[in-house]
Amino acid sequence: MTDNLLRPLGAGELLDQAFGLFRRLFVPLVLIQVIASAIPFLLNLYTAARGGASPGLTFTMYLIAFVFGSLASAATAYLISESYLGRDLTAGDALRRALPRVWAVMLLSLGLGLVVVLAALPALLAIGAGAAFAGLGVQGQAQVSPAMGASLVLVGIVLLALPIAAFSALAISTPALVLEGISPGVALSRSWSLTRGYRLRTIGLLFVVMLVVLVPVLAIGGMGRAFSPEPTSGSIVLITTLSGLVSLVVTPILYCVLTLLYYDMRVRKEAFDLEMLAAQLPAA
Repeated sequence: MTDNLLRPLGAGELLDQAFGLFRRLFVPLVLIQVIASAIPFLLNLYTAARGGASPGLTFTMYLIAFVFGSLASAATAYLISESYLGRDLTAGDALRRALPRVWAVMLLSLGLGLVVVLAALPALLAIGAGAAFAGLGVQGQAQVSPAMGASLVLVGIVLLALPIAAFSALAISTPALVLEGISPGVALSRSWSLTRGYRLRTIGLLFVVMLVVLVPVLAIGGMGRAFSPEPTSGSIVLITTLSGLVSLVVTPILYCVLTLLYYDMRVRKEAFDLEMLAAQLPAA
């Protein structure tokens, strides 16, 4: 750990440090993703080659991906944290350390998802009602329906700020849970407290990272549809393979940003930098 890392970082500095960690830890980060994503990736290829999957197989695939994704997020948090604090950790050791925390991370993800869905309900209801009123207007059953429908849709769009705000407030709950060994409920509360006052900044950082992570994957899908307007099983397998490989490479960037954001909030609010400095001083 260099002397200038544990200090409050500007948004640009935090992103620069995150990408620096990503470059330095590229091999172990991708190795964790490969190990955790191998089975879900092969199942995706299998269903793509078959042209689809049964509801039972689809549920099984999502469940397996959820379990292994939780393992990957915990292991990655350990790996990034140790490197950021100047200690070494291999991908294998990170995965072994993460195994006992998988169920806690899964429960946390479910809780976080529930909070975001509940926060999104008003927006979804408003947009749905607006679409319904607009449909009535198109059918000529109510003259005021189109205007009312448009107004409700606009209100719904504005209300989408609620789930975005909720997610930004809870964004660092996974690093908190993994690195502090706390329960899912406490981790959500911890993230809520640490991000208070910095949520707009968090939204901006996450927006930039999501662009970096999603654009390459979406671009592959778009190019696949452009070159193959009528998808064949071969083209679907190829697009699935390329998307999966790109996702393996870029997903750790999000984990790097979230882990550094967690430490940045602790430095700002809890003087974590001074705590670490004190821990390094020789005993009297």
